[in-house]
Amino acid sequence: MLDPEVVIKSVVDSVTEVFDMMLGMEVSFNGSLTESQKSESGLIALVGITGEWGGSGIFCCGPEFANRICEFMIGAAPGKLAVDHEVMDVIAEVTNMIVGNVKNYLEPVTGSLAISIPTVIHGRNFQFRNIAGLKGTTLSFSTGEDLFEVRFALAPAIETTLVRSKIPILGLAAL
Repeated sequence: MLDPEVVIKSVVDSVTEVFDMMLGMEVSFNGSLTESQKSESGLIALVGITGEWGGSGIFCCGPEFANRICEFMIGAAPGKLAVDHEVMDVIAEVTNMIVGNVKNYLEPVTGSLAISIPTVIHGRNFQFRNIAGLKGTTLSFSTGEDLFEVRFALAPAIETTLVRSKIPILGLAAL
């Protein structure tokens, strides 16, 4: 079993490192959340994790903060309001770096892991969850007035397979 404190420390260290090195932003860890904030409007970027362990790493933030990150990362025009392909690409890359670092921190315990190409979703009034039912952790961070979340779920691959196999798949009886 993976110690939850090791996962939390890995995520906090990774977020702090990426924001400091790549964005020049100081980040504060606000603690673990028992329930994620409902999104009125926002972005999520998801990176899958595979290997002897499987799961996902997710970065969640509002559009204003996503634009600010884009300003710092690639010098986008300040005060930009639209979430366009540049903003989504930057959020994907930041998520990729965070999850990649966490992967590297955890591999001495989990064995070799691989990560997927990031997927970014932007919209209003959406919710999401891990369909395999993996228990994970949601961590809250802030930089200045901006809040964001990083979610991380990881379990031995055999557990994720067993959980998925219990989910009924509708519509296959007709095949």
